[in-house]
Amino acid sequence: MSLLPTYVTASSASGGGAGGDAATSTSVVTTTTSSGEGGAGGVACTCEDGLSCCGPTCVNLANDPHNCGECGTACAPEQACIQGECKDPCAPEFGCEEGICCGTACCGAGTLCCDYGASADAPDLSCQEPVNGTCPIACTGC
Repeated sequence: MSLLPTYVTASSASGGGAGGDAATSTSVVTTTTSSGEGGAGGVACTCEDGLSCCGPTCVNLANDPHNCGECGTACAPEQACIQGECKDPCAPEFGCEEGICCGTACCGAGTLCCDYGASADAPDLSCQEPVNGTCPIACTGC
């Protein structure tokens, strides 16, 4: 969490007539940001454990193909984000007519190839419906 500049505003108003008391008010505004691993500064967001703040959105940097390893790092369409690195998820001889290859399956349109493995050497890939645009966080390797 970082602390941005503190802004102080003051205003005054005179009490309507001769001898009227003047009222003065002061307000202090402090802005904080939560930037998480690879987060975008200047945008406040709160994410549950396992997710990081990228702009106004919480994402899983370990397996989000649009924010792989850090915010804004997108994997190529034929790749999956495996433990924060863009990698080819299948052996070259395994092909998918449509969608993307994901381990031993082909992910259809609208799904993501998500890694739930404990390490990059032992990925556990599966096709998942995105939750808020990213892989669900029920991820043992995250």
